[in-house]
Amino acid sequence: MKKALILSIATIMLLSFTSKPEVNDQLIAEELELDSVFKKLRKSYQNTDFVNYNKEFKAKMKEVLAINGAFTFPFDSLQSMSKITSPDEEFRLFNWNVEMENGMNNFFCLILKKDGTIIELKDNYRNIISPELKTLSQTNWYGACYYKIIPMGRGKYTLLGWNGKDDITTQKVIETMSLGSRNAKFGFALFNFPDQPRVKKKRIILEYSNEAYVSLKHFETKKQSQIVFSHLSPSTKQMEGYPQYYYPDLSYDRFVLKKGKWVFESDVTIKNDKSKTDDLFNAPE
Repeated sequence: MKKALILSIATIMLLSFTSKPEVNDQLIAEELELDSVFKKLRKSYQNTDFVNYNKEFKAKMKEVLAINGAFTFPFDSLQSMSKITSPDEEFRLFNWNVEMENGMNNFFCLILKKDGTIIELKDNYRNIISPELKTLSQTNWYGACYYKIIPMGRGKYTLLGWNGKDDITTQKVIETMSLGSRNAKFGFALFNFPDQPRVKKKRIILEYSNEAYVSLKHFETKKQSQIVFSHLSPSTKQMEGYPQYYYPDLSYDRFVLKKGKWVFESDVTIKNDKSKTDDLFNAPE
């Protein structure tokens, strides 16, 4: 009986060790195919190639994300795209842009939930009127490439992203999102402007000249969570209202998280609390 038990345990251990590499080997092989197509997309110069290679890449990516083990697979070979996991490990974002011949950007995103559900976002940012005030869905998404996920509790998240838009202006986006069983919802009234109580923005869009660098970062300590960003001003008074002439003016604004809402503060001095991780702090650029 004892020998039989030992043999059973050994068999189970052997199966567990042999099954894992098979999954990893499959994902490694699939990643090589994905990387090959993605590199062709990035090296393209014509709209027809952009469309065809992107269609091939997206279809293949959806197939690969459906493979068991994809949620924890790093996909390190896939460069020049966003692959981030939410801090609560509930989902991953696979997010990229395609810049067309005319300089316009299109955005693509696949959300992989921990349970294996895949949600595809469909970009429509150029056709959304007054986007800061709209509630949107996965089929009507204000496209961006996200680089930061901030859990808000109760199934809501704040996302920081970049939208290359066109050859004149660039945007940074503060988005809000929640995930359902098979859908995504964007745009919640989580932004509070104390000096403008009637303003009910559902996302924040900073639009500025392509020649400028605008910082949009999240900082968190035990005491405070804040989103800090460059304050934008027109190069001259005559250019007010024309975002292609907006630049950082070396001051900063921020949203501070208070009771589940982002509360706006203007012209702030940025200081980080002293901690063991001070060396890891990056001041806004």
